[in-house]
Amino acid sequence: MKILILTVSAGQGHNSMSLAISKYLKQTYDDVEIKQIDLFKDGNQSKKKKKANWMVNDGYFTLVKYALHFANHNYEKLKNRDINKKAPALRRNFITPATPYIKEVIDDFKPDAVFCAHTFAGIIMTDLRNEGNENALKAKIVTVVSDYDVAPYTELLTKVDYIITPTDDFDDVLIKKGFDISKRLSFGIPVQTKFSLPLDKIEARKQLEINENKNTIMIMSGGVGFGNIAKTILNLNKCKSDFQILCVCARNTKLKTKLEKLKKKGKIKKDIYIYGFVNNVDVMMSASDVLIGKIGGVAIAEAFNKHLPIIANKALPFQEYDNMVFLKARNACDYIQKDSQAHLVVDRFFQDTKQLERIRKNIELLRRPNAAKDIGDLLYKN
Repeated sequence: MKILILTVSAGQGHNSMSLAISKYLKQTYDDVEIKQIDLFKDGNQSKKKKKANWMVNDGYFTLVKYALHFANHNYEKLKNRDINKKAPALRRNFITPATPYIKEVIDDFKPDAVFCAHTFAGIIMTDLRNEGNENALKAKIVTVVSDYDVAPYTELLTKVDYIITPTDDFDDVLIKKGFDISKRLSFGIPVQTKFSLPLDKIEARKQLEINENKNTIMIMSGGVGFGNIAKTILNLNKCKSDFQILCVCARNTKLKTKLEKLKKKGKIKKDIYIYGFVNNVDVMMSASDVLIGKIGGVAIAEAFNKHLPIIANKALPFQEYDNMVFLKARNACDYIQKDSQAHLVVDRFFQDTKQLERIRKNIELLRRPNAAKDIGDLLYKN
């Protein structure tokens, strides 16, 4: 059984989903052969392909870091684009540079199934089918909506066999975009199995060697540091509630250094543990009572699988803002509009037990802990 996984590196969420699917398949089926391809990093590197890679990685982060309002305004325009238009700029900048190598891989590898971890991958596979590519027509093609929102250009990948969504709330949008709704499966957003494994809160805190009996806030920063995490943490000094903080800076070394200096000078009044890049986010989530940070689709799925409520940061790009709107409307998260209000939101979380309980109940309605398994089985089985 040959399975091809097509991904991109932007934000790492698509790679995380791909890893989750790949791990499940390898652990479950002995006869599976998996090939994973980055649309823009693998294969021959033409100038156009290098440009596309820069645009979906460095260009994306630069835009949302320094021109977030402009970026989000244009994203909203794309969401409302005329779906009958062929999107020539998208094809020129992203689809055309990546297609020749993907076609080469398809014809050489001859996959039985293809998992498209990004919209662009689904568009390429749809185009190959429209062109009559034999191996694209034979393979089972599965794509995924990786946020609580349907991304622009999803209407260009309607020839896939199945589209996976986080919930069944998007049927009207998918129908409008031209999908046969029988192809929609609301399996959820796939994340690694370890986020679905139960781990007692006290045991998790023992593993981390932190206070076992104190409320715990986990704060996660994106690699480029959206939002003023340091300012948010300093504002938490005003909280009446007692808690400890686990702050994961990932690859944002500037933030890590800044926080360490603030801690050394005694500017942070709460107990705080500062980390760089870690591999035990699942344990940290099990140890925590609430997560503050960016809310990409994968991060939400990981937290919800750990029954962990989320407070969203104020600076949210593209789909992350839509994720917040979707979850807030269902009372499944809270939102910090200003850094200066962080302490009010956190105190409300710890003091209003009824509100927290409602949020936890609503999380249970949205969580899909078996997503990686369900998608993996769908790809493998005839």
